Amino acid sequence: MKLLFPVFALFLFCKLCIAEEDFRTWTSSDGRTLEARFIEQVGSNVRIKNEAGREFTLPITRFSQADQEYVVEVAARALFQTPEPFEDRGKGAIIIASAKGKVMVIPILRYSGSQKIKPVARDVIVGEPLPHGSTIMTGANSEADLLLTTGSLAKIGPNSKLVLSAFWQKDFRSSAKKVTDLKEETSPSRVAFKLETGDLVVEVKKLNRESSFTIESELGVAGIRGTQFGFSADSDSTELAVLEGRVGFLDKNQKAKTVATAQKVAGSANGAGEVDTLAESEKVQLAKAVSDSQESASDYDLTRLANTVEGFAPKLNYIVKSALNMELIWCPPGSFIMGPDGNDSPAHPVLLTQGFYLGKYEVTQAEYEKIMGVNPVTQNKGEKLPVTGIGWRSALSFCESLSSKERVPRGWKFTLPSEAQWEYACRAGTTTSYSWGNSFDARLASSQVTNVGVVEVGSFPPNPWGFFEMHGNVSEFTFDWYHPYPNGLVIDPVVDKIGALQIRRGGNYNTPSLNTSSSNRNKPDTGAKHQKLGFRLCLAPAR
Repeated sequence: MKLLFPVFALFLFCKLCIAEEDFRTWTSSDGRTLEARFIEQVGSNVRIKNEAGREFTLPITRFSQADQEYVVEVAARALFQTPEPFEDRGKGAIIIASAKGKVMVIPILRYSGSQKIKPVARDVIVGEPLPHGSTIMTGANSEADLLLTTGSLAKIGPNSKLVLSAFWQKDFRSSAKKVTDLKEETSPSRVAFKLETGDLVVEVKKLNRESSFTIESELGVAGIRGTQFGFSADSDSTELAVLEGRVGFLDKNQKAKTVATAQKVAGSANGAGEVDTLAESEKVQLAKAVSDSQESASDYDLTRLANTVEGFAPKLNYIVKSALNMELIWCPPGSFIMGPDGNDSPAHPVLLTQGFYLGKYEVTQAEYEKIMGVNPVTQNKGEKLPVTGIGWRSALSFCESLSSKERVPRGWKFTLPSEAQWEYACRAGTTTSYSWGNSFDARLASSQVTNVGVVEVGSFPPNPWGFFEMHGNVSEFTFDWYHPYPNGLVIDPVVDKIGALQIRRGGNYNTPSLNTSSSNRNKPDTGAKHQKLGFRLCLAPAR
């Protein structure tokens, strides 16, 4: 396996944070000694802490030769350590900037509910963000360009398998600045890849001093501070080739080497060989891979990257206090295959670039009455039963009333979910007809065959993201007007008024089981109201 890293960054300022070292005796150049523990190296200085907790920052040249060698060794080890999260546990992501041939992903699934769904490999969707834990695989004559939310780039070559082991990142402000104009990473990050087999070419932007970037293979690990390089790996060997910058390489025997501009080194089960000069043809190959990745990412700006980082940040459920503490669940940015709807609309890829909150349950009669002052239900009354008997405009009026009562994030508002948002949350990372599989299960939802009628919210088990009664119980309004699906990729779709038909989703307790599937659509007219039709609250950026 070969790993190639091209990185455009200067190794000007390096702060290496490592696991806590033991106390040891330090000796100054004039023979004085001190019992202290190594804390970090900052440039040409060393910070140590004595047993009383007092810290000292001193030039490395003030210490003995043995101490200087110790600092070099421990600093080298720091490059290859598994990255730890920042205090806010913020996460970055990889965006698929381009894909050629057969490129697949095994996504990391998010489980909040009671169902355990095994992740399944699927084709990537260009533009989709992938969180850490995801695995990318390419077939013969296939490749993909990857854009990290730090602004760094990577190209994965044919017959490769890459695991995004860790990606911790602090948030940053959005802007119209293009990714290709960046010289430094967008914010501090700690990234770890595992290249199980194949080829990878990387351009790492200049890292913040809190940051780290490692790429691991079976026979070696590359530690990067900012550079352009390539890395290749298979079961017998690993090769690191550096186009520009400096990259640390830790071999199978835990011996560290530094590989500089226009150099390469190979590793095997016996350790690393000698550092060698990079051939001109190899330089050209690396430079072209970097250029191709830059071209693929040329349309992306910092707003897109910032939205992705913000979307993957840990978020507690949102509590709507004025509506009896209604609970909303966060849905991160992502992609999925929407449809088919069984009629005239094909399955097609959808990309949602911003996250949103969606009601854990259907809006109840008690919640609706608390805000609107009236319970419109004429049959099946009950505080915890879903509110029904209202039209689409009344559902929107409820959302608008909440927006005026609650302090929501700037630029956000309560609304109905778009049809795409609804199906994304219903599927919850699954690709089957229902969020639990391809066959209707009366233990998990209601429909015509269950003969149970409307039930209190939370009666059936939740889907993998924690949403209850997405299948069956009562049908749910969405924001969108009816339209046939397109054939290609759609980004953040919302369909404003086109005709007289509003989309409703989820089926209800009196519809055929097929109508309760994740993709099924139904289209009542705008004024339709009946006792089997309700809605679910969404909090999202204003449309």
